[in-house]
Amino acid sequence: MTTASAATARDESARAALTCCLLAGFATLLDATVIAYTAPTVASSLDAATSGVQWFLAAYSLTFGLGLVPAGRLGDAFGRRELFVAGMLAFVVGAVASALAPSVWLLVAGRLAQGLGAGFISAQVLGIIQDTSHGTARVRALGAYSAVGAFAAIVGPLSAGGLLWLLPAELGWRLVLLLPVPFAAIAAWRGWRSLPRARPARLTAGLDVPGIVLLGAIVVLVTLPVIDPGMPASSTIGVSVVVLLSVAALVLWERAYARRGRLPLFAPALLRSGGFVAGNVVALLWFGSLLALSTVVAVYFLQAHNLPALVIAAGLIPGSLARLLTSRASAAIYARLGSAAVSGGLAVELVCLVLLVGATLVWDSWTLFTAVIVLQTAMGLAGGLIEPALRAITLGFAPSTLHGVAASFLQLTQRLSATFFVALTTGVLLGVAAAPSTSSLRVAVGISAGAVLVALVVALSPALRRPSSNR
Repeated sequence: MTTASAATARDESARAALTCCLLAGFATLLDATVIAYTAPTVASSLDAATSGVQWFLAAYSLTFGLGLVPAGRLGDAFGRRELFVAGMLAFVVGAVASALAPSVWLLVAGRLAQGLGAGFISAQVLGIIQDTSHGTARVRALGAYSAVGAFAAIVGPLSAGGLLWLLPAELGWRLVLLLPVPFAAIAAWRGWRSLPRARPARLTAGLDVPGIVLLGAIVVLVTLPVIDPGMPASSTIGVSVVVLLSVAALVLWERAYARRGRLPLFAPALLRSGGFVAGNVVALLWFGSLLALSTVVAVYFLQAHNLPALVIAAGLIPGSLARLLTSRASAAIYARLGSAAVSGGLAVELVCLVLLVGATLVWDSWTLFTAVIVLQTAMGLAGGLIEPALRAITLGFAPSTLHGVAASFLQLTQRLSATFFVALTTGVLLGVAAAPSTSSLRVAVGISAGAVLVALVVALSPALRRPSSNR
């Protein structure tokens, strides 16, 4: 084979792999865009308490995050094709189980299984992009991935709103949960056919299952007082003590695991990189708070003002289109601005959140909804700049031997953050009476604004601006 034909074959293989990644990303991101619209009908249909609704909204992100690290390591060791397909199948099974659930806790169990599958998928998707692209081409691929997410944010809410408007409530939310299934099934088929096979390998680094279990326990324990604000003081103190003991146990275990020559959950080579750590902190605060914001906005207008889901979805389309637009141009913008694309985008989003807090002081109902549309459009423009640039910069600090691990760790911080922020802000919004108000929305938005402010401060640090030799 000539050099030219070999390069052409590599390009075709990379394009086929990216197509699988984008289709899988669309399925998993479509799911994330529709869940908030089903919350009120799930609560009434299954007679779910506020805590049940909070776990329904947050469970997916919990297991999504916890599945990422072992999936990334397995992908690095054994290849990504089989793990990609297995994740897609787990995602489909979890979605079907959720749609058929007769009670809220079985629904949560289905969401946990679906999230685990999504974690396995996402680890392979980001690992494939890391393996097959570099430099500006990598930003372009990540920009396409972000654009697919923006497109899902248009299709998903409109589809969910239409189904909830046309169908009886008991049937509507169940069909909404099944929306990603056809796309996931096609992605599994395409992945099996298109992704390259890998030779069996020996996993020498280990999966660090105890570290993953301890981290998951810490996230759940920290989230418990958020889900149950009425918890007695003695129980809260007890949970706090257990959290501290769990953190100490995690630190001791990680050090012992590393001394045995294994790769711990918190990989030393990554944690020694100030740029990688700073990028993860920014991603953690930005992603968790913004996902929480979109959730509380949808739930607020659905419950406080009984706006049809289809109307809310249509009103938020401009923001998704704006994100789609800047995602497609992100590679060119990043080439000119570098890390300033991240800090500039965060500054725009912070201003928008502060303005939204002010809007809740003077407006309500349709006027407030109009303000949300305008501000989320501006935030969409900024978000399309932030996401691909932040991923490219952060992952650029990872050694080539840890591409899958680094991508998984970045997603892990985002998803565990989403678990906490979604639970926190929906708990604040709904309150003890499960009745959202303008004042509770204001506090929830203020929490998101505070997180974005801290993210902006970290994004301006020299560590994140320093170029990486691994990029």
